[in-house]
Amino acid sequence: MSQNFSLKTYEGRTFYLLLLLIIALIISPALMSIATGLLFINYIASYNKDVFKIVNLSSLPILSASILFFLSVVFFAFAPDYPKAAQQLWLRLPWLALPFSIAAMKKPGKDAVDFLIAFLIFIISISSVWVLINYFYNYDFYTAQMIVAKPIPTPLNHIRYSLMLSFASIASIFFFVKNDTRISPYDRYFFAFTSIFLFATLHILAVRSGLFSFYLAGIFLIIYFTFNTKKWWLLPVLLGFSLLLPFLAYKNIQSFTNKIAYMRYDFEQIVAGNVGHNSDARRLQSYEVAWALSKEKPILGHGLGQVEASSLAYYEANLPLVEAQNRKIPHNQFLFNLVEMGVFGFLGVLLIFILPFTQKSTYKNTLYVAFIIIMGSSCLVENTFESQQGMMFFLVFASLLLKKNEDA
Repeated sequence: MSQNFSLKTYEGRTFYLLLLLIIALIISPALMSIATGLLFINYIASYNKDVFKIVNLSSLPILSASILFFLSVVFFAFAPDYPKAAQQLWLRLPWLALPFSIAAMKKPGKDAVDFLIAFLIFIISISSVWVLINYFYNYDFYTAQMIVAKPIPTPLNHIRYSLMLSFASIASIFFFVKNDTRISPYDRYFFAFTSIFLFATLHILAVRSGLFSFYLAGIFLIIYFTFNTKKWWLLPVLLGFSLLLPFLAYKNIQSFTNKIAYMRYDFEQIVAGNVGHNSDARRLQSYEVAWALSKEKPILGHGLGQVEASSLAYYEANLPLVEAQNRKIPHNQFLFNLVEMGVFGFLGVLLIFILPFTQKSTYKNTLYVAFIIIMGSSCLVENTFESQQGMMFFLVFASLLLKKNEDA
């Protein structure tokens, strides 16, 4: 990496704290909170010294993520339960701290951002080794567990981990093909290995959110590289190959095969009208509950921090036969915020994804577009931002990737 960061500078301190935060994404929720707090303290303490602007035109795409925090501040005034609203507001403080901290960096440079992404790839790869060792050591047990929708153990949360694994795999492929990183002389060998290793790990874990987001982003990369190189024959060949890969995984990876078997069983239960403990059936029912709740209060919603309480109350009043452990809050980020803050909450989340594309340079930021595809697809089937790991992952890498636009 050509750029050196000193702890005496704002950029240097922010850079090293981001390294700490990336490690925390894998090992510790508490460390995530500490690293975020230190980043915000560093931001506040450095303002007069480094004289950076809080808001400027180039930083607006990054700062657009803070919409969710400011919207929550406004809706705090209408909250029916102030303690719960205050807790929700506190949990959303990173939506203010991280975008502003990263936006304030004075052009960290492409190499620095690439290094941070490569560091994520490295950390994910190391953790995946542990995950696979544990899996193969207990192969029969965990493989059998997949049939009843039990995940292979991963750090913190298996769904959020699969999203990080998906992005790390896509980033590895992107860096390998582009071959323009300047981290070390052995960059391409590293990315060649991690592309294959992380791809295989993703299919062994067989977490649907990660796999679905990977293939969506992968198809986007295929289209991008085809148009970028003008080698039109690549499009049908690579698309055909990408369709073949899940079939090969189904035939050769037992955990993947068992996951497909469970999906078939779950689908049959949905058709039969049986919700029970089935993953997809409960998710679909959570959508129905969310939609019913949103129609009750479409403008202002049910209140900040009230989604769980409102959902459980709806189950009790309208679906009393659904067992307590099967009563799920909306597994969709857009519906979650629609229930919580009405149409304003829905639009707030939507704008987080849309506003960065008001700058033309964002369309050319290929890896950012791939990242948004990964996170956007997750938000359609999970309330991704309501977990610390999912929220932090999005804020760190969306902000960093948008920071590269300033050097474009």
